[in-house]
Amino acid sequence: MSFDTILRMLKTQVDFKESEIIHTFYSEDQRPVLSVIYHFDTETFLLTYKETEQAKRYTDINKLADNIERYLNQQPLEI
Repeated sequence: MSFDTILRMLKTQVDFKESEIIHTFYSEDQRPVLSVIYHFDTETFLLTYKETEQAKRYTDINKLADNIERYLNQQPLEI
């Protein structure tokens, strides 16, 4: 998935901040690997790594999109 596509998805969460939109990203073998939710009250994104349930908060949408893109590109490709 490209940086621009990820950024557009994240901007949708900000644009519809009164709704709870959770984006889940999947690996090539269809395992959920990341999820992102936007908290409008604190204007932060919460990125959760599904395998470990470790969560990180981001306020910079570009940095978040970059980290998601990098993480997804490291996932093993299905052969």
